[in-house]
This record gives sequence, structure tokens and C-alpha cells, in this order.
Amino acid sequence: MNTEAGAPGDVGDSEPWQQNWPPPSYWIKVGLALIAAGVALFLLGVLKGILLLVIASFVLAVGLQPAVAWLEERGLRRGLGLAVVLMAILVVVGGMVAAALPLIVSQVTELVTRLPALVEELAAGDGLLSRLAAMIDLEGIANGQTADPAALFDVVGSVLGGVFNFLTVLLVTPYFAMSMPEIKRWLVRLLRPHQREDFLRVLGESTDMMANFILGNLVVSLIAGVVTWVGLTVIGVPYALALAAFVAVTDLIPVLGALLGAIAVGIVAAVEGTDILLWALALVIVYQQIENFVIAPRVMNRAVDLSPAAVIIAFMVGGAMAGLLGALLALPIAAMLKLVINQYVIEERMDKVRAEVVDTGGMMERRRRRGARQLP
Repeated sequence: MNTEAGAPGDVGDSEPWQQNWPPPSYWIKVGLALIAAGVALFLLGVLKGILLLVIASFVLAVGLQPAVAWLEERGLRRGLGLAVVLMAILVVVGGMVAAALPLIVSQVTELVTRLPALVEELAAGDGLLSRLAAMIDLEGIANGQTADPAALFDVVGSVLGGVFNFLTVLLVTPYFAMSMPEIKRWLVRLLRPHQREDFLRVLGESTDMMANFILGNLVVSLIAGVVTWVGLTVIGVPYALALAAFVAVTDLIPVLGALLGAIAVGIVAAVEGTDILLWALALVIVYQQIENFVIAPRVMNRAVDLSPAAVIIAFMVGGAMAGLLGALLALPIAAMLKLVINQYVIEERMDKVRAEVVDTGGMMERRRRRGARQLP
């Protein structure tokens, strides 16, 4: 009797694909992983608004780190240094707002009061703006005749939601800034010892980049506001300070900010006549070219080293994913991703290529010497 043959169902009798088929536990793990991924995507969609606020707060907290670290190096405790930085920001911003807000409010109030008359003047003309005014019924909107209560509630809700989000970011940012060393130590513990030095260097570069990016944006917007205020005042456009404040705020928005500011300036200047409108538009267009090609590159060159194509793509992706807030966060996040990719992808591959070149050179040198010894 032959005892070497295996019983039916033994591994030796199974097909090759059955021998290589993963066990049931593998498929259980795959199913659980897919379920976890689905739950994570669902939570990401539900909590997208909260996550964006958290990311915005974290970005601002990272931007505060150089100033806080500078005060720590001079003997202040971290909490006291953070309080000093926040107080300095509050004093500067509060002082600017307190100085300009009364005049801005008075000009905006006067502009809103005169809006029906301005719309009538626009509609009475025979130019492009009058045709646009007739198409969209600006007069009815200005007089409140076509106001929809549901739309009004939506607008009020959007404004209140924006204010709430802004206050949330202001409240959460100090907590992130205060606990940044603990966050850094927690991240370092997740890495292997030989990876920590590179990680800390990349984190330091990201921190400096974020601070420079935030400061650079504020400086560029301030310059835009001052130039617009002086230029519109000289040209004779009314409500120059209110328009300048609007231009400074919209200038923080990449790509679309300049267009929004130009539209507001053009609408108000159009009422004063064609000459005033042309001069105002020339001021806005010329300044935007100077800002795009002279001021912004000089101010932002050290902050975000991204090509124009990368800037546009990052803005489009951020805006499509998360609206205005996503567009504002797109550039610093893209710059941080560039640092990470350069360090952990490109540099590692370049090091491997250099090592292979060195090894190949040494091997060829050894072969050359061995061949020279074999010569008679």
C-alpha cells in the first residue's frame, strides 16, 4: 500500500493559486481597513469646517513661533512671551482700527445712504455700466424692493458664521502656540533617532517660512491700502479711505483679491465721471502690476519659494476644496509640502545617486588597477 500519497485536501493536492491565496484573517483585516477608510472620509466631510478652523489656527500659531522664541532667548517664559506678542499685535491692530474706523464707518454710511442716487445716475447714462445696472436691477436692490427675506437671512447667517469662525480662530490660536513645544516633542517621539535631526530642521524652516508668509502678506496688503488711499484722494474719488480699507482686506485674497478691489473702486469712481473712472482704474491696474512683479516678489521671495504655476494650482485646489479659507491656506501648506518633499523624497534619492556614483567610481578604479597589475 502506497503511504506517500497525501490525503484529499492536503496542501500538496491543492492548486498553485490556492496555495498562494491569503488566509481569511488577511481579508478580515482588509475589510476592516476599508471600513475605517470609509468612516474617515465620512467624518472628514462632516467635520471639514472644524478641521479648516483648526488648520488655520495651527498655521497662525506656527507663524507666532519665531517671535515667541526670540523673547524666550532673552529670558522670558513661554507664557509671558506669548502674552507679550499677542498684546503687541492687539495694540498695533487695535490702534490702526481705532484711528481709521470712525472715518471708514462714516464714509460707508454715507455711501450706503447715497446708493439709490448713485444707482440712478449709473442707470441714466448710456454706457456699459448703465446697461449692466439695467440688467441686474441695481435700483430695486438698493431700495429694498426686490429683497427676499430668505436671502436676507442667508446673508446675515453667513456674516454671523464668518464672525464666529474668526473669533474661534483667535481663541484657539494661543492654545496651539502655547503647546507647540509639546506638539513638537510628541512628533519627534514618533520618529527614529537618525530621522529626528532632519525633521527638526524641516520644522524650523517651516516655522520661519510661515511667519514670513503671514508678515509678508500683511505688509503687501498695507502697502496696497496706503497707495490706494493716497491715489484715490489725489484723483478725487469719494470715500477714498473706505475703498482703501476694502482694497487692503481683499488684497489678502490670492488672485481674486485685486479684481474685487478694482470692481469696488470702479463702481464708486464711475459716478464721478469717465475721466475719474479712467484715472482710478489706471491707478488700480498699474499698482497691481507693480505689486505682482516688484513689491510682492521682493517681500515674499524668502517666505514662499513657489513658481507662479504652483501658486495658481495651489489656489485653485484650495479654493475648490475649502472655499475662501482653503485659498488663503493653500500657499503656506503648498510651501510646507515642498519642504517636506525636498527633504524626504528628492534629497534622499539624490543621496542614493551620489552614493552609487561614488561606489561605481571606486569599483572602476579597482578594476583599472587590477588590469594594470596583470599587464606584462
